[in-house]
Amino acid sequence: MVSDVVRRWLVVGIILVFPSIAFAQEAVLSGIVTDSTNAVLPGVAIKAVHEASGNTFDTVTDQRGGYRIPVRIGTYRITAELSGFTTVTRTGVELLVGQSAVINLQMAPGGLAEAVTVTGLSPLLDTNTSSLGGNVDPRQVQELPVNGRNWIALSLLAPGSRTNPSATGVAAQTPLPDRNGGEAREFQLNIDGQQVSADIGTGGQPKYSQDSIAEFQFISNRFDATMGRSTGVQVNAVTKSGTNTLSGLVRGNFRNSRFNAENPVLHRVEPIDNQQLSTVLGGPLVKDKLHYFGNYARAEDVHLQYAVPQVQRRREGHRQPEKRGRASGLSAVVEDAVDG
Repeated sequence: MVSDVVRRWLVVGIILVFPSIAFAQEAVLSGIVTDSTNAVLPGVAIKAVHEASGNTFDTVTDQRGGYRIPVRIGTYRITAELSGFTTVTRTGVELLVGQSAVINLQMAPGGLAEAVTVTGLSPLLDTNTSSLGGNVDPRQVQELPVNGRNWIALSLLAPGSRTNPSATGVAAQTPLPDRNGGEAREFQLNIDGQQVSADIGTGGQPKYSQDSIAEFQFISNRFDATMGRSTGVQVNAVTKSGTNTLSGLVRGNFRNSRFNAENPVLHRVEPIDNQQLSTVLGGPLVKDKLHYFGNYARAEDVHLQYAVPQVQRRREGHRQPEKRGRASGLSAVVEDAVDG
């Protein structure tokens, strides 16, 4: 009996540890700590605090005064402490997925009660890579409208992304076109560091609700060796997670033929009834340590399809018989998706 309880708690613990391992690969903080004479300072305690969740990431500078911390995406407060020196704090450091930020800190001799805080930082410029692409940040994912709530279409905001202007039909609705004749290796989607093999080579709408995606990175070429299995495009997306603030939303989108005009060819209103519902809830279980997030999305799309009636025509003085069209069929599609 006791062994079963221990085994269950062990499984729960492993499940809770996995997200922290995955989050650690989202972005990187690094830099060098020096004193007022530009001499390196080993043994400095560096603490990076994720402002939204309160999670902390700690390290100590090496003999060359350098530090490197794999962290989650978000905004950070970085603190450097060493006995005999003023405490230095740098706030407002925002990291997006795939970014490596170099934050160098300088400490001056001083008393224990002294501290220096630096705020109002300029946006980070990544000079460590020649990759062509960009990031779609959380505000853009949350606020920018997209057709069909297809969040991958926001990749058109990134440098190097383009559409196919001559495409028609389904291909015209795909934001990332087929550039290599159906080659599966031309596109790869990664969610929280895991490859989504069902979407290899497609570039279309992923099977994830827009409300479950926090942000993503789009790279069109020249990505490094850590990103493989693609000859064209890499999309690295990160799902949302809970914070210290209880938050949620209920979103509804709909289309109905009651608001449509008559089709000038069919001389009738083409019936359509499209409904989308999404709910989100996230918050803290243990403040600064353990959080939860869940998303439920449902899409219901009902179409009525009518045969096109042949109109009365005359050709070379011969009158063809009139044919009347009527409803040829009814098709309904109901999809459920749960993201959490």
